[in-house]
Amino acid sequence: MKTKLMKFFAISLIVVLVTQTSNFSFAQEDLNQASRQDLQDIQNLLDTAAETAFKENSPAAGNDFNLDIVWKANTLVPYDYKGKALPSALSSITFYAIADTPNPDGLVYTWLIDDISSNKEGPELQGRGKSTFNWFTFQIPEFTHELRVYAQDATGHKGSASLEIKTAKPEAYLYIANNNNYNNSVFDSLKFAPGRETSLLVRPFYFNLFNIEGLDFLWRLNGKENANTGSRKDILPLNISTSALTGAYSNLRLELKNSKQKNNIFDSANVNVSINIVK
Repeated sequence: MKTKLMKFFAISLIVVLVTQTSNFSFAQEDLNQASRQDLQDIQNLLDTAAETAFKENSPAAGNDFNLDIVWKANTLVPYDYKGKALPSALSSITFYAIADTPNPDGLVYTWLIDDISSNKEGPELQGRGKSTFNWFTFQIPEFTHELRVYAQDATGHKGSASLEIKTAKPEAYLYIANNNNYNNSVFDSLKFAPGRETSLLVRPFYFNLFNIEGLDFLWRLNGKENANTGSRKDILPLNISTSALTGAYSNLRLELKNSKQKNNIFDSANVNVSINIVK
């Protein structure tokens, strides 16, 4: 009968899977880790999400000059991420109206969100030179806001632009150490031989934070909470016992939450990975 035993040492997470019959040869590890193509696939998925989250409508008919909207979402992304941060629930976005006129600061700008007039929301939505606008998204993810901006000069020439904004869910991905870097992404499972020592890096996206220090990292092994005793909260040391049983497996789960907004239940993400012992 195969049994499983998990032990944890002070410096790292140790996964031990043993059997009554312990006489077996050392196995070559077979890591089920992603290739560079997998990394590109993740990048493509994130880019596609960015494209669908912000849908710019065609310029309104009758514009006297071109008016465009550019934006910046103030959410967390890895420092080396080449894509664009997406807004999550209750996060802030900064919009910039770019007018193709000789004197854009002299224009009177009017901003509307979800067809709400600036007269109802206050003077910050309308005024001369008000080409920048800040907005906080709705409290649930995947909610679509509609943004419009109008601009007019002293002679009555005008321009307008609009944008649809869909809030995103926070996400997290795991990457396994390989040759002193973390270029290999982890999907549903990892395969290790007994005695393997490695580590996992967490890369969070779109949390309503400026850095990972505001995130709570909760690791569970087979449902039981286990602390990360490594020196960095975003890197989990992972050791496989030399007595691990070939064919055994464990489930590793990461739960991420925004510690700065504990009442925002949507500012969270989970990652699950199966650890399988192979020859």
